[in-house]
Amino acid sequence: MQFRVLGPLEVRIDGSLVKFGGPTQRRLVVALLSHANVAVSVARLLDWLWPDHPPPPSAVTVLQAHVSRLRRVLEPDRARWGAPQLLLTRSSGYLLSVGVEQLDLLHFEHQVARGRDLLLRGDFTAATTTLSGALALWRGPALMELDGVPTLRACVVRWEAMHHFATIMRIEADLELGNHLVAIPELEYLAATHPFDERVHGLLMVALYRCRRRADTLAAYERLSANLRRELDTEPATALRRLRQAVLVQDPALEAHSPRRWL
Repeated sequence: MQFRVLGPLEVRIDGSLVKFGGPTQRRLVVALLSHANVAVSVARLLDWLWPDHPPPPSAVTVLQAHVSRLRRVLEPDRARWGAPQLLLTRSSGYLLSVGVEQLDLLHFEHQVARGRDLLLRGDFTAATTTLSGALALWRGPALMELDGVPTLRACVVRWEAMHHFATIMRIEADLELGNHLVAIPELEYLAATHPFDERVHGLLMVALYRCRRRADTLAAYERLSANLRRELDTEPATALRRLRQAVLVQDPALEAHSPRRWL
């Protein structure tokens, strides 16, 4: 069985796409997958199922009915009175038991952590491969069809932040391997969509400088500085100012040292 939430919701059993009964059942699946292998309280599940208004008096009974139907969907071959193996009852609520390889979110988190370890150990080729594989698990914006659920939005924001973190680490590994020219277009896009992200701008400056684009390097710094002053009334951090000074004096260390040395 495969569960996918990094894009439109998909659940597959033996390769066949599972069809759910309606939006309420889909919200229940997502609520449980968003907290996979952790018991989700009845109160929290009610917030997921009725995001726009207070739950009705019969809410707990309705939830129990949806749980029963979902168990039949997820384990169609289970004997009628057999103990469920996936959607489990706990004293505090319900738990959906899934393995790392079964849920793309768990697989993504595992691969990002592994990629980070490889990057810190200096195995840049393996880091690039691992982090690229993690990012490839995303099939588009996560769960856009359920965008009206506030509790889901909080989860998606965290997942998107991890996606950004993984992207930055993969670019760092690419720069360590000397792939500066290839990295520039993606860094320019990230700088435009994250105008206050100093790490993105710092990596862009390093890549531009190492491609002999000194004027563009300084322009990237000035754009960041202007954005920070205008919107946040602050200046770039010390590391970025030091990097700018190194560019101005054409410090040979800019070519010799790891990008992390400057950020």
